[in-house]
Amino acid sequence: MTPARTPVLRIPPLHCPFPDQVHPDAAEIDRASLAWLDEFALLTDPAVRARFGRSKIGWQASRTTPDADAELVQLHSDWQMWLFAFDDVRSEEAEEGAQPGPMARSLACFLRILQEPETRVGEEDPFTAALRDLRRRLAAVASGVQVERFVTSVLGYWFAQLWEATNRADAVWPTVEEYTAMRVHTGAVPTCLALIDVVGRFELPAAELARPDVKALTAKAVNVVCWANDIHSYEKEAARSNHPVNLPTLLRRRDRGTVQEAVDLAATMHDAEVAAYCELRPLLPAGPELERYLDGLQSWMRGNLTWSLSTGRYHQTPLQA
Repeated sequence: MTPARTPVLRIPPLHCPFPDQVHPDAAEIDRASLAWLDEFALLTDPAVRARFGRSKIGWQASRTTPDADAELVQLHSDWQMWLFAFDDVRSEEAEEGAQPGPMARSLACFLRILQEPETRVGEEDPFTAALRDLRRRLAAVASGVQVERFVTSVLGYWFAQLWEATNRADAVWPTVEEYTAMRVHTGAVPTCLALIDVVGRFELPAAELARPDVKALTAKAVNVVCWANDIHSYEKEAARSNHPVNLPTLLRRRDRGTVQEAVDLAATMHDAEVAAYCELRPLLPAGPELERYLDGLQSWMRGNLTWSLSTGRYHQTPLQA
């Protein structure tokens, strides 16, 4: 008798009708970010380091900020490298990711460095050293207002990391509504969007960012990026995470359906956010700087999707019913 074949997860094509661009120096930016990763010894496990070499994280930065000066895309890329390294070795896939107490103490050291990079902290390690380097480089190219906006966005990300760590420690599964509210912060996307005008060498006034219509478009862009990531990283998280909380998993738990049905529903939600963004943007009055910011949101949605389809970070595993 021939054994039944295990079904394979089908990733639906995601709607994203924005220009697909990439910085011409993407390959060099990727190589330089991997060298930066090694310089600070953020990864000590050879298998994890090899996986990062295939991840093309520098290409993600180059696709999401395709028109900027190379040195500023490099700063953006190195920040993403720090985020991905933290996620893999200190958060989601590591034992520390289920220990909110030790994580809170680490994050307190990180916060002090973001607030005052010359400060020495009790937990000096590769992550604090690399973060100090990033903070110094940011101060050299950003205004004080832009630096503070970045720090505030990172605080939201770190609070969300503690929320996730507490859920893992307590084996708690949030509702879909709770998750989508916090997913805005857990993916660190706002920290990268806070760099759009820095990398673009302009400064968007705070009053523009605070407009309800601009906030609505920004929120939709964040959802699009995060939900696309949840879909494409589902198999990786299912295989490696200690407590894989993502949109398809929570939709499946809520609806009691199959993984494929949950992934398809997540894709429908993603496409609805893209459609809502496309409907709202033409109605929004915008000057040149705001137009550049909104173009940056679109570069993030499109660039992240293209990167997700080409990175070695995500892989295919058998689908469980």
